[in-house]
Amino acid sequence: MSRFVLLCFLCLSFTACVKKNTKKNLVENFDTTDATFISKSNFSSNAHPTSGCINLYQKAGSYNLVFTGFKTDNGPDLRVYLSKSTGNSDFIELGKLKAVNGEFNYSIDTTTNLKDYRYVLIWCEDFSVLFGNAQL
Repeated sequence: MSRFVLLCFLCLSFTACVKKNTKKNLVENFDTTDATFISKSNFSSNAHPTSGCINLYQKAGSYNLVFTGFKTDNGPDLRVYLSKSTGNSDFIELGKLKAVNGEFNYSIDTTTNLKDYRYVLIWCEDFSVLFGNAQL
């Protein structure tokens, strides 16, 4: 009987430590009124399944990356990078990934040369793993 109680206690202890997914589903609308559409691309999977579209707009002195129908696996420290390749050696960080699925956007200063930074990466900072990418 005591082994059963110990086993139940251990199971409860481990399940209590599971990290909750706090970035589940975000819907953040970008107003395309007076915005100039530049390009659209689909995400490709790398180490983890990643899908959805990325739309690039220019509006009021900034570029806007608009994620639509986006979905990827959860990770401990996911970031959004603009990069010159699918590696993380030459990139601009746009911030933490806002959600693992949904619609959201990031602003980019128009001084950023998007002819050089052609890739949007979903990068796990803790493990240096590329979850997915899209080419602008």
